[in-house]
Amino acid sequence: MQIILLNGPPGCGKDYAGAILEEGIERSTQMKLATEVKNMTHRAYGLGDIEADHYEDHKDVGISDFRGVSPRSAYIQMSECFMKPLHGDRIFGHILKAQILFHSTRFSTVIVTDSGFRKEAEVLVAEFGALDVLLVRIHLDGYDFASDSRSYLDLSDLGVQCLDIQNDGGPGFRSSLQTVFPPSRAS
Repeated sequence: MQIILLNGPPGCGKDYAGAILEEGIERSTQMKLATEVKNMTHRAYGLGDIEADHYEDHKDVGISDFRGVSPRSAYIQMSECFMKPLHGDRIFGHILKAQILFHSTRFSTVIVTDSGFRKEAEVLVAEFGALDVLLVRIHLDGYDFASDSRSYLDLSDLGVQCLDIQNDGGPGFRSSLQTVFPPSRAS
């Protein structure tokens, strides 16, 4: 099993990069560390039937479904003020690891499109091995982690290969990704 961790600030193109990689790598799928945080938060607000990414297009705006706070703020509070204090900084890494292992016969590559906490990534490196984990940091001018609790990661001290890719906001980004991960690559 190969794990590709996409890391970068909100809006830098991680989901777009994940879609490009998924279409070019056989037997691959995208997963998110935040999926379970979003599901938990939705249930806490009585929104249990709403899909995890339902608020994606307006996650930074206070809305009535979250009693006036933004979905992003509610998700961060669920993670940082409830789950991590209760279960430790690695909890969402363990949850994602369990999901990956559950689907391990269906996929040979998992693209994690929202990696941003070292402790969570360490869980995946420990389970799958440094040689089978790749960290791709995405950079886009004008984008930072100011509105987010995540940050850029460096896992090179664990033996993980780390790549930096610049999102130019145009077709060069796709080309950069396809240079590193040619579409013909079979897993």
